[in-house]
Order: sequence, then structure tokens, then C-alpha cells
Amino acid sequence: MTAIKRILCPVDFSEFSRHALDSAVAIARQQQATVTALYVVPPLQTTYPIVGVEPYVPYVYTLEDLAEFQKTLERFVGAVEYPVAAVSLEGVVVHEILAHAGRLHADLIVMGTHGRSGFDRLVLGSVAERVLVKATAPVLTIPLRAADVAPTSDGLFSNMLCPIDFSPSSMAALKYAEGLARQGATLRVLHVAERLPAWQLIPAPTTGGPDDPVVALEPARERVHTVLSAGLRRTHTVQELVTEGDPGDEIVRAAAANHVDLIVMGAHAGRAGLLGFGSTTHDVLRAATCPVLTVKA
Repeated sequence: MTAIKRILCPVDFSEFSRHALDSAVAIARQQQATVTALYVVPPLQTTYPIVGVEPYVPYVYTLEDLAEFQKTLERFVGAVEYPVAAVSLEGVVVHEILAHAGRLHADLIVMGTHGRSGFDRLVLGSVAERVLVKATAPVLTIPLRAADVAPTSDGLFSNMLCPIDFSPSSMAALKYAEGLARQGATLRVLHVAERLPAWQLIPAPTTGGPDDPVVALEPARERVHTVLSAGLRRTHTVQELVTEGDPGDEIVRAAAANHVDLIVMGAHAGRAGLLGFGSTTHDVLRAATCPVLTVKA
């Protein structure tokens, strides 16, 4: 069973982070977990005057300013009917989120993806993206367009999709999804096979030969079946899906077609330490209409 006991929810007082906090609280209720809402006050950007002007003293946050931020955060979390710890501090946003997650030993970080620096702004290296790439804990991203998260009495989520490409990160995601599924969810495991090169599609697809695109999917189906826990198949509803096409498109399509309420997938950084534009994880995060839980190897 996947245990979630400490949840960190970074907020910025936007509608997006309100949605994320509501989701974090819904999960905490079901798991009897603690929730910490964190607001990081970014350092002030100071513009210095031209040379020759009288000495200029840059503005800094006063203790009164910081106290007001704390009061605003307490009012923000006070709107939910669940005990939520409110922590506000000044610093570099991503660094402080990661540092506080480490101090809490957070089992889960819950964030809205379309806030001030959300994925819809197409900013490589946004706050949510940097946290997702660098955090060691799983990160649950909540798009505003997602339905309200409301875990049932049987489990956190009732209908999950776990895309796998057999990489270490996707295998870690599958293990995490299996743990959630043991709490009463339906689990669909999806593998998207790469399209065959054009020269391999020349033979007629009905010949059954080695270049037949239908035959080429069989090894993938067998591999998906092999990696799934036999015990899980015996006791829970598990569906194995293998398709062909663009991975990001197929994952989003399968999630919509099967009305899933959670996508669980692996995430790993590119060469620049960020999710690259066009990467499968980035594409799914931008297009998904349900929460996406990313897990590291």
C-alpha cells in the first residue's frame, strides 16, 4: 500500500493554488495525513538609479510585511475544514519549496499547474516544472480544469491510468500506482509503441510477416503483461493497453476516453535539468484535464 502521511502544498493565493489545496486536503482526509501550506515570498527585484543620484536605499520586507504575509496565508488555509499548518517565509521560491519538502520529509507535494508560472504560459523552467524535476517526493499537479478531487471511501482515486515505457522512472510510477490500486482503484496500464519506420510498413499488413505493424505490437503487449504484479491482477481490476502513436497524444486520449481521475507517470530531467518542450511528461502536463502524479526512479 502506498502510504501518504505528510503533504506539502505550495500556494500563491491564486484560484489555482486554492484548487490544489482543496485537493491536498481531500487526500489528507482519506489518508489521515498532515497538510502544510507553504507561501514563499520571493525576494524583491531592486532597480538601482543611474549614477549621480543621491544614495538610494533599496526597499526590503519589514517584519510587519512578513507578519502580514503570514496572516494572509492563515486566512487562506482557514477556508478549508481541515487542520492545515501555515508556513510563510522569504526566499527563492523553488529552492525554499524543495528545502521545506526535505525538512518535512514530505511524502507528496501538491501544486496547481496554471498559477503565476504555470505550464500554460509555456515557460521552460516554471516553478511547478522545476519542482517536479528536482523534488525527490512524488509531485501531484492539479490543473484548474480538473474535476474536484474527492477520494472515495474505498481509495484515493477510483480510475487511474499509468503509462509506462519500461524506463526506471516509469517502473517506479507503476509500483506507486499499484500501491494506490490496492486501495480499491481500477488501474489501466498503457504502453505506447513507437511508430515503425516507413520502410518497415511496405509489406502488406495482412501478411503476418515480421514487418506487420500488428505483429510488431505483440512483444510490447507481452512485456506489459509480464511487468504487472500477478497478485494485483488476481485481486483488482487491471486493464492492459498497448497503442501506437505519439506518446503524449495517446496518453491524453486514453485518459479522456476512459474518464480517468488520475494519471500516474514517471518523470526525469533532460540535459538542461528541466522537462524539455515536446517531452512526453511536459506534453501530458499541459494537456491533461485530470490530476497528474509524477514519480521518480
